[in-house]
Amino acid sequence: MYASPDEEGYEQTKQQRYNLVGKQLSIYKEDQIHWSIWLYKDIGFQGMVYTNPDSAYMRLLKPFLNKKKRLGVDPWGRNDTNVKHIWEPILQHLKEEIPEEFHGKRYPFHLGLEKQINRVVRDMLMSELLTYEYASYFENKTLEELDEIAASFKLENCLKRDGLNKILQDDAAEL
Repeated sequence: MYASPDEEGYEQTKQQRYNLVGKQLSIYKEDQIHWSIWLYKDIGFQGMVYTNPDSAYMRLLKPFLNKKKRLGVDPWGRNDTNVKHIWEPILQHLKEEIPEEFHGKRYPFHLGLEKQINRVVRDMLMSELLTYEYASYFENKTLEELDEIAASFKLENCLKRDGLNKILQDDAAEL
């Protein structure tokens, strides 16, 4: 949801997305729609708090997380810069070969062919295969090292997403 600090135009993109959340909440309030934030804590995509980039977990997993980003396997915050030249021809070929009347036959029906292909091949198959590599980062770690890695997720060790939290606090104060 939020831009990565290593992306061009990071601050501007982040502010635009904060503004969008603020507008979205004003619409919810106006129409009396109840809502809940999806993530409270994560590793930097969209949580109200997130793991410190200098934490043991993030230092350990940095090469792996960079690989996932290069492959574009996470549907949230996906960036296809490094794989566009691979995916576009595959998607185009499948669109041409699979009759259009069958594009919406697979559940969930509303996704359409391109999102279904991404969901099955990238979000599921590739991500599942990467779980073995992810697990390998924890092999041969001592109990003390594992405790330090896990401590990366303690609230007191996390960073706050101040811009988002201000919007959420302002919205809650208006109730």
